[in-house]
Amino acid sequence: MLDKIVVTGATGFAGSHILDSFGDDENVIASCRDRKKLPSIYQVFAIVGDLQDLDYIEKLTQKADIICHAASWAEMNGKVSDSKEKFLNPTIELIDKAVSNGVKRFIFLSSISSKPIEENRLHSKLKLSDIWAHYDSIMKIESYLKGIDSDMEVIILRVGFFTGKNYALGLLPILLPRLKTHLVPWIQNGHTSLPLIDGKDVGLAFKLASKVVLKERFTIIDIVGKDIPTAKEVFTYLHDRYHYPLPHFSVSFSFAYIFARLMRIVHKVIPTDPLIVPAIVLLLEETHANNNLAKNLLGYEPKIDWKDSIDTQIAEMKIRQTTNLRMNK
Repeated sequence: MLDKIVVTGATGFAGSHILDSFGDDENVIASCRDRKKLPSIYQVFAIVGDLQDLDYIEKLTQKADIICHAASWAEMNGKVSDSKEKFLNPTIELIDKAVSNGVKRFIFLSSISSKPIEENRLHSKLKLSDIWAHYDSIMKIESYLKGIDSDMEVIILRVGFFTGKNYALGLLPILLPRLKTHLVPWIQNGHTSLPLIDGKDVGLAFKLASKVVLKERFTIIDIVGKDIPTAKEVFTYLHDRYHYPLPHFSVSFSFAYIFARLMRIVHKVIPTDPLIVPAIVLLLEETHANNNLAKNLLGYEPKIDWKDSIDTQIAEMKIRQTTNLRMNK
């Protein structure tokens, strides 16, 4: 009998692309809060509910042999309490129920920015929870998965920055309106890499991770796009093709974190999004990401060029995004 694969967050950016990668596989079950947002083939097999509901988590894990956990709560300027309530705690409950109900494999959608965090290479002395509550939750989930005492296989996919169709709160929707202000600087002259990845390649990575035969119970794998541009290359492409202003000056990471923290404090009393928050600076930290391990272990070879993916996303944004996205839901 083929394994039953449950995809959480199935109507979100990553989840929707994971479903697409499986096509019309009847062994794949979508987990979401709104059946109507799913492709028609998955509306039949969907398990609808909220991951904050323990009964729902119980039902979900009883159906699953493999869980692709793509559900998230990724406010860029959100509260620690919200991230804990809506993402961290439900994920820990999902992991515990997966173990107790005999789930064979748990695949967790993490972020490529976990690398500089884990290796203590951030240019800031702030607590991670003060930089970005969501990433603080991600690191706690990674640590929890590493420490579980069970036979359940764990694959953590540290994925690059989303581009492509079905965009949500991400780098481009936040960045582009700010570039128009002419106030966004280069950070470290734009020399750090910006590991973008199209949603189709995210879906491909999860599909491969669900099928691969593992030699180790616990595995962490970088998953990024076909080529990895620098921040300067991305900004320059946006300037040349779409006429977004280039930054006019450069600052250090240390200064950027201090300024971002100041902006966040000021805007607590101003009912608009700040120009910059520490989370944006974190996204520009050097990750040294590559696909070497992903290719060796999964056979992963991304297909989509980062420029094509940006073009796809901007075309969709022109239709769907009539106002600037806010950093908080």
